[in-house]
Amino acid sequence: MKRKLLALFVASTLVGNAFAQEEQAAEAAVEESSETTGSEGLNRWSVALKGGMSYFRYTDTKFTPDAGAVVEYTLNPLWGLGLEYLWQMKSVDADAEMLNPEYDATIHDVDLFASVNLSNLLAKYRSSGWQKLNIYANAGAGVSIYSWEVNKGSDDSGVYPLAVFSGVAEYNISNSFAIGLEGRTKLNNRTDFVPVKGSRANCGANLLVRYKFGAENNVRNIALVDYEPKVEMPDVTPMLDEAKKQCEETTSRLEDQIANQNAAIKKLQGQLKTTQDSLNKHIQDTKEPVKYTPTKEEDEIIKTAFSQLEFESAKAIIKKSSYSSLDGLAMLLKQHNEWSVILKGYTDNTGKAAKNLQLSKDRAASVKSYLVSKGVPAGHIQTFGYGSADPIASNATLAGRAQNRRVEIELFSK
Repeated sequence: MKRKLLALFVASTLVGNAFAQEEQAAEAAVEESSETTGSEGLNRWSVALKGGMSYFRYTDTKFTPDAGAVVEYTLNPLWGLGLEYLWQMKSVDADAEMLNPEYDATIHDVDLFASVNLSNLLAKYRSSGWQKLNIYANAGAGVSIYSWEVNKGSDDSGVYPLAVFSGVAEYNISNSFAIGLEGRTKLNNRTDFVPVKGSRANCGANLLVRYKFGAENNVRNIALVDYEPKVEMPDVTPMLDEAKKQCEETTSRLEDQIANQNAAIKKLQGQLKTTQDSLNKHIQDTKEPVKYTPTKEEDEIIKTAFSQLEFESAKAIIKKSSYSSLDGLAMLLKQHNEWSVILKGYTDNTGKAAKNLQLSKDRAASVKSYLVSKGVPAGHIQTFGYGSADPIASNATLAGRAQNRRVEIELFSK
């Protein structure tokens, strides 16, 4: 044991030394990389023009054109800041249900926003083709400058704060240009200038074209994996090979000991399982069965099966007309593997007693065979025949003898 511990100590020491040298070299490489790659020579500015439609839910004419421009400063491939301007114009016809019969409006939105590149955040190592497509989430705040002409003569204008949330899917068609699709929502706190009180939001969709200054040196064209400094790792293969060799020798000896111990454990587990199985079998064999009382639904299935059970005259062959009801009984028994079943066959008193006894046994066995053919485990069913014993009706009448020719079932829970 002391030799093993010593070998492991030596191996761990060698590996520790190797990684210490590797870490020092990595730190030097990071410093060199930061000096050479850094942010020098990168351009972070871009501008975009956009136009589309805005949706006002509180007017007759729901959709109105809009247009705007964006100036953005991209800090790195994940984050950016921008200034946005959006122009909207609205004209509404008279409506008897509106508080203001008609009005014209011009809206100027100006906001500062922050932008996060969700594609670089969630899929940093995507392929170069997919790196051309980027999804941005933007959130900002600013002001809306309203110029409303109500009732064709009254002026209702003002400046109100707003919040803007948008999502942009943008594709780089070249190093200098990109096209995109934007969905945006604007929230404001003004509710008195619209015909329907309480309307605080509108949404819209825009197409945009972006120009990136600096072309391939613009940060928006640089993948996150390329933007981060790269570290050249020193070659520590010889030291690692030597440490690996020593570890493998020690590991080989330990594996042999573990294999021997596992073999011994497996043998003991086998012996334990055999003993446990034997004990379980003894408990099961000596356990007194408990008679099971079927529920109302189960009793209905059982009664239907045996009330419709018919055999060919003086034979143990089940008539096909009895199959469907026996199928229902078989399905019930398969659902309850915890049941054990006893089938008892009986006949009337006509004929010889020995022949009747054998016929009652054969008919009970036929029922068992049919149930087993439908998937009921054979080990769950026992059969007995009692001939003309225990009649349930008088054998002096035809109807009584028909009742005495029967198969009964008893259920027990294991």
